[in-house]
Formats: sequence, C-alpha cells, structure tokens
Amino acid sequence: MADQAWKSFEREVAALLGGRRHWANAGGRLDVESSTVVAQCKLRRTLSLEALTQLAEEVERIAAPQWKAGVVAVKVRRGRGRKSPTLIVMTAETWAALHGPARPPAGIDEDLTGGEAGA
Repeated sequence: MADQAWKSFEREVAALLGGRRHWANAGGRLDVESSTVVAQCKLRRTLSLEALTQLAEEVERIAAPQWKAGVVAVKVRRGRGRKSPTLIVMTAETWAALHGPARPPAGIDEDLTGGEAGA
C-alpha cells in the first residue's frame, strides 16, 4: 500500500531538517524533530492565517524548553500533478533567536529608501 500524502510530506520535511519523523500514534504534537529543530507539518487545501499563527506559537512553546527552533512546515495540496513549494514558517521571536539582531551592512542606509544616510 502506498504512503498517505501527509506521511510522505512528513518524511520530506524530516529529510530537509536532518531529523526524524514521529509516528502518528506517538501521542505528541510534533511531527518531526532534529537536533536543532522541532516541526509540525501541515499538508492542506486551506489553512487560515489564524490557524497557522496558532500552530507557530504552539510549536515555539514546545521547542523553547529544549533549546530548539520551532517551525511549521506547510504545503498547499493543489491536487494530483499540481506541485506546490514547502513553506517553513516561524515566529519573529524564533527568527531573532536563530539569527540575532539584524544590522544593515556597512554603508547601507538603514531605511533602504534610496536617500542619503542621515539626510
């Protein structure tokens, strides 16, 4: 029997993140875990921005005590033969924890409006 599409998607995400897939009956809220990242995977026809935000907040709460980044891997299910890209979604807090405070490169105006710095 062929894998369910969602199971295949979870395996793809596990490979992308360098982790392993949690089996569905494990009882946890995580689908994938690596040494640095935990993820929820959603393969959906539709997913509201509110639902996506709640998922990102939830996975961030789960990841924090483990000192890992919490992400949501989401992919729109367009139908047979109609591919879509995988999106990796995280909160701004997770982004900042991974990358530190953003600083523009030397010589670049911070507001990037094309005007002169300090004008």
